[in-house]
Amino acid sequence: MPTPQKGDLVYLPSDITLIDGFTVKKWDRLEEPTLAVMIEPHVNKEDIYHKVHALGADWYVRTMDTMEVMSRA
Repeated sequence: MPTPQKGDLVYLPSDITLIDGFTVKKWDRLEEPTLAVMIEPHVNKEDIYHKVHALGADWYVRTMDTMEVMSRA
């Protein structure tokens, strides 16, 4: 699977947790699937978190919980 790039649209499935940072002061659990825009893939050059913009805010989400939206055009 190709690595998502900054600006790519990504799919976030339901029942995953989004966190506001590594000291977690705010978090949200998705009750239904949603789309997000990739802000920073592989934060700190590690394959653990991506930074995305979803639900009107910036969040960190585990890399394994994101799927890039692909076009067949």
